[in-house]
Amino acid sequence: MFWVILGAGLVVLALAGILVWWSIPWLSRRMIHHLLTRPMSDTWAELYLSMRSTPPVDFLYSSLRANTGDKVIRPLGSARPAHGLDDLAFVPAQLARRPVLETEPVELAVTLGRHRPRPLTFSMPLFLSGMAYGLALTKEARLALATASGEARIPLNSGQGPFLTEERALAYRYILQFGRWDWNRDPDILRQADMIEIQVGQGAMPGNAVIATPGEVGPEIKRLMRLGPDQAPIIHADLYLTRPDEPAALRDVVDYLRQIHPEVPIALKMGAGNELERDLDVALDAGVDVIVIDGTEGATGNAPITLSDHFGIPSLMALVRAERHLRITHTRDDVDLVISGGFREPGDFLKAYALGADAVGIGTIAMFALAHYQITEAVPLYPPTDLVFYRANPRIPLDVEKAARGLSNFLESCRTEMTIAIRTMGHTSVHQLNPQDLSSLDPEIARITGVRYAGHPWAHQSPATPGQKPSEKAPHGIRKAGGLHRAR
Repeated sequence: MFWVILGAGLVVLALAGILVWWSIPWLSRRMIHHLLTRPMSDTWAELYLSMRSTPPVDFLYSSLRANTGDKVIRPLGSARPAHGLDDLAFVPAQLARRPVLETEPVELAVTLGRHRPRPLTFSMPLFLSGMAYGLALTKEARLALATASGEARIPLNSGQGPFLTEERALAYRYILQFGRWDWNRDPDILRQADMIEIQVGQGAMPGNAVIATPGEVGPEIKRLMRLGPDQAPIIHADLYLTRPDEPAALRDVVDYLRQIHPEVPIALKMGAGNELERDLDVALDAGVDVIVIDGTEGATGNAPITLSDHFGIPSLMALVRAERHLRITHTRDDVDLVISGGFREPGDFLKAYALGADAVGIGTIAMFALAHYQITEAVPLYPPTDLVFYRANPRIPLDVEKAARGLSNFLESCRTEMTIAIRTMGHTSVHQLNPQDLSSLDPEIARITGVRYAGHPWAHQSPATPGQKPSEKAPHGIRKAGGLHRAR
């Protein structure tokens, strides 16, 4: 019986194959005739052209809007292309300038708020950006970030969430955000910060209110925020000191924080917009020590896509404009300049430093490093972010030890590669980096940044910063500490 069934099956398959082979030419002719003679709206061509004019992601957004009638939230920043750092390349030191021997030590440590009694010094020009407990990340993710901060000796930013005593104890240095919300205003909490960052906006959500529903956060979050069971966390649109309906001037907020914690730097965090220079002037007049700018690539866990995709300017443009404005106003030595939003790997960090940043904040890439050792527990059924994003009812618990190890390894790898890159440029310190260590692969980016265009011979171009000369060269062609734009 088995052989009869097998033989019958083979005959059926053979007949089916013959039928398919015979019908393919006929079906092809019919489909092509149908496609070329009927109205486009009656054929599959309309679907193809619709997908060209309306990308699948926009179709997804429209479907979500049509389904709920509510705003569409997308984490991890904008997917729209922006002027980035990929059009810049480092200039290697080989003969005209000599590279540094691999045995030479390289200085990566940086300091923010250097005019304060307790400046913020850390081991390399990186820090972990604000990603709020409860409003963005789980408690386990925050503790893993803090553990990696301690191991890498870089600061951790609290974000907009409630203060966690455990993460403060684990972090190497702690940046506490003070902003447009009611929690974390206790002077005892503020005095535990190594730097206080006044938050007026960020790249994906520049200066707008965020109102969660009571069910979006659990009892512990509400307890730390000092909210009742039916109260919702609210991040208001503007700064205030006592009442949300009575906005306060930035200078008043700075003065208030100085009275509470006079020794540490006071920073300002804002999203980058085309009125950047005017915003900078307000910050300078208020007397902040550090200015943190988040480009439009900056991400958050709960940004409406209209704000994320259609507001602000890219990090590269924001950094160049801010650094230039500080020099023009002769305030570059008064404040430190920090950039965040879209930075992913060591080359990005060093390019930002060469263009004038004193440090770079990272967020999204740090979350992926946290998820590394457990990513197979999420995919393919869930996205990797399920391991770190806060939900009142979490689906996949994050292992703090594994997550911290993944991020610590990532940061150590970045430290190693930055050291190699700095030696390859002929330097022994990150502070020696300057625009002449870069060339631009795109004429427009060269014009925006003032970096020399790689398509023309070096000798035929003017320096990146008109009116300023390269610093003296030390033996073997190594530039002395202190770039073209810094006084240290």
